[in-house]
Amino acid sequence: MAEIHDGWKRDFDVYDRIKELGIDLGAKEDAVPAAKGRRIAMVTFTPSGLVFTSGTGGGTGPVTNDDGDVQDGFAAGQEAGHNHIRSLHWGLDPYGTLNDVWYCVKCIGMVNSAGGGAFSKSPAVVDGYSNVWHDVFGGPMSRWADDGLDSSLAGWHTRSAVAGFDLPGHCKIEPEMIVQVDPDLSLRIIKERGPHI
Repeated sequence: MAEIHDGWKRDFDVYDRIKELGIDLGAKEDAVPAAKGRRIAMVTFTPSGLVFTSGTGGGTGPVTNDDGDVQDGFAAGQEAGHNHIRSLHWGLDPYGTLNDVWYCVKCIGMVNSAGGGAFSKSPAVVDGYSNVWHDVFGGPMSRWADDGLDSSLAGWHTRSAVAGFDLPGHCKIEPEMIVQVDPDLSLRIIKERGPHI
């Protein structure tokens, strides 16, 4: 196992935070349905330990620069974050848990809004999604952060927050996340179950 800097190690169980946040992990068959007839995978594991999530929707309808719309978009981002925490949990099961996520790598957040520069607040909308990862794994935006610093930075990530999309199902936001797990765990999952779920 690679040695991770102490700032990214967690001194807490992520499931304790998930419980306090009220994130329902549900049942596996709901979070990651059987592959039969499904066009895309929910989660993909790579030999390097990088784990990719497919985009998931949150909320309904476009977002404008109106503060109320942006707040609704933030909540939609949180909904999408909960969806991804759920699918990642079940994607790791039964070989590992969310505690095996070393750190978050990259978020791509697409916001349903008018193009041509008419909407300028996509970062504030995608913050709802990013905030979930900070809360669960640790990060500067976490509700457990003290003066902008949590006990772990494992939920902190790079990000694109882009607008001007007509999204599937007319959702408000469709983000993706890439996380890093131990390559040995990822290889075990690939060998025993396959790379996709």
